[in-house]
Amino acid sequence: MKKMNIAIIGLGNIGSFLFKYLKKNKKILSEKNNCSPNIAYVSAKNKKRKRGFKIDNKIWLNNYLDATINKNVDLIIELIGGAEGPAKKLVFNALKNKKHVVTANKALIAKYGDHLSKIAEKNKVNLEF
Repeated sequence: MKKMNIAIIGLGNIGSFLFKYLKKNKKILSEKNNCSPNIAYVSAKNKKRKRGFKIDNKIWLNNYLDATINKNVDLIIELIGGAEGPAKKLVFNALKNKKHVVTANKALIAKYGDHLSKIAEKNKVNLEF
C-alpha cells in the first residue's frame, strides 16, 4: 500500500485535532483511500506549547518552509491562517515545488485563489480548500 507523507504546518486547534485524528484513524483511512496517511513532519510557531499529545522530535521542522523542498513530503496541510506572511509563502512555495496542498485558509484563497490554481495546474498538483 502506498504511503502518503503529510506535513502539517500549524498546530493550533484545527492542526492539533487533525494530528490526533490521523493518528487515531490511520487504519480506517488506509482502507478507504487505498493509501496510508503518514504524518512525516509538523511545524508550528511555538514548539514548546503544550498540546495534550506528544510530538516526536524527529518529525518536527524548525523551518516550516523545509516541507516545501523535502522529497519525502507528498502533501502539505497549511493551517497557519492569514492571507499574507508565512501562509502565503508556504502555499506558493509548495505548489511551485510540486507538492499537493490542502488549506483551510479562506483569506488566502479569496485573495490569491486564481493565481494559486494556475500554479497548481501548471505543476500538475492539487490545491484543495
